[in-house]
Amino acid sequence: MASQQGKWREDQILVVCPGSQTTMAQLGVSELTTPAHRIPTRMFKDEETNEYAPFRTYKRKKATEKTEGDQWEYVEDRDSVEGAIYPLQGGRIVNMEAFLAFLDHVHGLLTTTYHNTPILLMASPQWTRPDLETIARYVFEKTKTPSLCILHSAVAAQYGFKWPTLTVVDIGFEKVDVTCIHEYLIVSHKQLGFPTPVREISGGEVFTQKLLSLLKDKDFTYDMAEQLKKSSLCEVLPYAPDSDELMDLPTDDATLTANQTTGAAPPSAEGAKVVEPPKPATAFGGEIEGGLTEGKESEEGVLDVANIVTSGNTREFLAKKEKEKIEKVKSKKGKGQEAEPAAAKPARLPNSKRKFNVFHYEELVHEDVEVPISNPVSASNGVPKVALAPAPAPAPAPIPIPAPTPATDGVSNNQEANKEANPEATKPQGSTETIANGTAGSTTNAVTSTERRTRRARRDIEIGLERFLFADRGEINRITDTIYRAIQSIDDTYKRGPCWDNIIFVGNGARLRGLKDNIVQTLIARHLISPSTATIFTSELPSNMATPSGTGSQTPTGSFAGQLPTTSSVNPLLQAATTASLGVPGTTQAPGSTAGDAVGSGHHSHGQTPMSIKQASPPTYLAEWTKNGFEEGMFLGSLIAARLAWTIHNMDVQTAEAQRMMSLNRVDYNEHGPKLIHTHSMLGNNL
Repeated sequence: MASQQGKWREDQILVVCPGSQTTMAQLGVSELTTPAHRIPTRMFKDEETNEYAPFRTYKRKKATEKTEGDQWEYVEDRDSVEGAIYPLQGGRIVNMEAFLAFLDHVHGLLTTTYHNTPILLMASPQWTRPDLETIARYVFEKTKTPSLCILHSAVAAQYGFKWPTLTVVDIGFEKVDVTCIHEYLIVSHKQLGFPTPVREISGGEVFTQKLLSLLKDKDFTYDMAEQLKKSSLCEVLPYAPDSDELMDLPTDDATLTANQTTGAAPPSAEGAKVVEPPKPATAFGGEIEGGLTEGKESEEGVLDVANIVTSGNTREFLAKKEKEKIEKVKSKKGKGQEAEPAAAKPARLPNSKRKFNVFHYEELVHEDVEVPISNPVSASNGVPKVALAPAPAPAPAPIPIPAPTPATDGVSNNQEANKEANPEATKPQGSTETIANGTAGSTTNAVTSTERRTRRARRDIEIGLERFLFADRGEINRITDTIYRAIQSIDDTYKRGPCWDNIIFVGNGARLRGLKDNIVQTLIARHLISPSTATIFTSELPSNMATPSGTGSQTPTGSFAGQLPTTSSVNPLLQAATTASLGVPGTTQAPGSTAGDAVGSGHHSHGQTPMSIKQASPPTYLAEWTKNGFEEGMFLGSLIAARLAWTIHNMDVQTAEAQRMMSLNRVDYNEHGPKLIHTHSMLGNNL
């Protein structure tokens, strides 16, 4: 019932975050961990039953002995993508029937009951109102869930990063979404990538296609290009506006490489020094000549016991001498042996400074292998046979000439010799077919079945500058322009500054090494205005401030009654521009001025262009997320939002009502239908 809102346990909540390629899902929100399940977002349609299945199923002949008719069996291939249907493309739902079947598959995979599992579903900004209603109707009628919450992906990222105002840049597989949030409300949204009807993609797939086109001469496949893009070799170099490629590519360092690979020390003018053997050390650390000490020690390890005992500090003395010996041995090794390896060891250049690097490509090779069937039954007479097991390969060894031995069990020496001469007649144990009467019959082919086995193969490929040139400058420019248009399209200018100061990047497309820094550097180089620029003061004067006269003097005219400027006084134009919106006590204001009144009617911001562009810092108290990266921060925010929607207790009336509006329960759905999902959800302002 509606009164049960907020009465669910944390281990009962199902969180599902669909993506174009991978869906993150988890049952239970008790721990703020990384996704427990990553499920490929694809379905396969059976041509015979016309139903959707999560894996590819094909039909093949059954491996049995020859019979009158062929027998077929259905095999499920979990790794194949042949005939796969991807219901999400570019964030949009292009096949609703397949997507609903996929949601049912995820729900059945992770849950065991239907009536007590609330569902939180993260929605893409591209989902339309009819899409949300169709999903709500299917979830309530098919899964029998008691409550449903649909969460906007940008709002989920905000919950994960815990900033009230920020700009969320979601770089996905074939799309880029830029959403501006100010004080927990969505104020602007722009997007890139339109897969249908005309395929214009954006995001991570653009970089993969560019890398594949550059490495076409090396016979690269799509899987190879995708794996290379995700490796540490592919890197987006820092933005260099003075370069033709807008990046500083590594040059040919042949001379440096030659000097490093030789490992030889530079020739010295001095001749080779003769290394003298170390002199024996005394018990007190001093060296002697001729191996004799002045009554202290004759050789190393022999101490003057009388002096040590009479001193009264025997233990401290022995511990000190042992420590000095260890340090002296280390120092001698360091002087003679560490200098040469340091000169011979080549300097390891970072990847961005290398013109060539080696890519280790690993692929999974699938093979159909015939394996024997244990204890098969003959189809002709029903007599069981012994399975034919392959004999282990013997180690190579010289074949000794056997000595004649007496016959055993009625077998003559001639028969033994015939067996040695004819190895085909000798079979390993269990390889001969045993008939019911006990006589050995003729060997026949074993009954086998086909199994698919997977092995890992590795290849090393040398990659040149293609691993840097794949960063398509046109795509990066499109992303930066979209960010600029999204923030500058906010109606209230005072909201733009905080959005420029808190930019976050989410989506697995943002995992590309150096991409986030390059985008921010491009924004700073093209759109940043320094706060020291004098034009901001002349363009932002209050309306009640008189303009300077045309004679060039700084004396204000009109209603200004302040102090005339001198060499030591503050410029009144500068003072008025910086203090009019603050209501500073003691400042001169013209009659009728509204400075210092309500925030909505005063002067709010400096200008139309940003004066500061920064990335928002992610939370640091989650060690697992810090190690994994916050590119999947939407899932972290979904876990937090699910806690707030269903597990918080003992609230006041206003908070309880706000919590009730975060999700749609079954009672309200039965009364008002699926259209209520637009208000009972966490979709923000659906722009």
